[in-house]
Amino acid sequence: MQRLVLPDAELAKFAEEMRGNYRAKTPAAGSPDPVAEVRLLHIVAKEPDRFIPTRLYVPKTTGLAALAMILFVHGGGFVAGDLDTHDVLARAIANKTGALVFAVDYRLAPEHPFPAGLDDVYAVLEWMANAGALIGGDPRQIAVCGDSAGGNLAAAASILARDRHGPGIAAQWLMYPPLDNRMESASWREFGEKNFPTRAMNAKVIAAYVPQGIDPDIPLAAPLGARHEGLPAALVQVGEHDPLRDEGVAYAKALKEAGVDAVARVYEGQQHGFIQFYKDAEHFPEGALALDEGCTFLRSHLG
Repeated sequence: MQRLVLPDAELAKFAEEMRGNYRAKTPAAGSPDPVAEVRLLHIVAKEPDRFIPTRLYVPKTTGLAALAMILFVHGGGFVAGDLDTHDVLARAIANKTGALVFAVDYRLAPEHPFPAGLDDVYAVLEWMANAGALIGGDPRQIAVCGDSAGGNLAAAASILARDRHGPGIAAQWLMYPPLDNRMESASWREFGEKNFPTRAMNAKVIAAYVPQGIDPDIPLAAPLGARHEGLPAALVQVGEHDPLRDEGVAYAKALKEAGVDAVARVYEGQQHGFIQFYKDAEHFPEGALALDEGCTFLRSHLG
């Protein structure tokens, strides 16, 4: 597929529209459930020197001296989304797993293209492993999860952790992640013209996220093309009517063929984003089930 090239002004306009639309959709996620504590951390990172805003969610009930830790990475096509758009989902994950959830507010494209967002996610992962014990976390029990673009970043962070001999990751929970930038699968052919994210939108996402001069199919941008041996156990969840469906299924298959404990779950009749809006049972009837199954998966691998 020939990649789309857009001028900077058009990329900026696209990102602005995406951010506005995402914020407008946020109320559909429902009311946030109470947790024991919500705390804003500013994780120090270097090259470049920066602070990474990260929201810590402490679950309602624990009873343990040290809690497992989950790094949560929000979606939004790499150009949109923030701590508030996914607050409801992050709270639910904390309460349902009994783990500390760290939601990272990574830098967004096109202002900060690949690999800036991934660098932020990985920096927070390293901080969790090195300093999480200071706030009640267990560095021996770390998982990553993310929805949509966040699922891509969670998968890529798992690859980095393996290749850099970094933090040990017990499991990765990937919700309808984009993992292959070619858009050539059967689900793209079937749903890519009409269902979110459309082929036209996703082409702009790729143009915004992967700068000119970098191949959009390199493994850290498109993890389906990575080497998959030695990666964490994975649950990949996709909707039946999501254009991204087949690449999620293919990723779980590639992991299994590489000896990784991995499974793909396809949810009947569901479209992209159905877990984030799990409280809207009328429009996303499988969202709550998928959320419960994802949290059960993490609990089973976090002990």
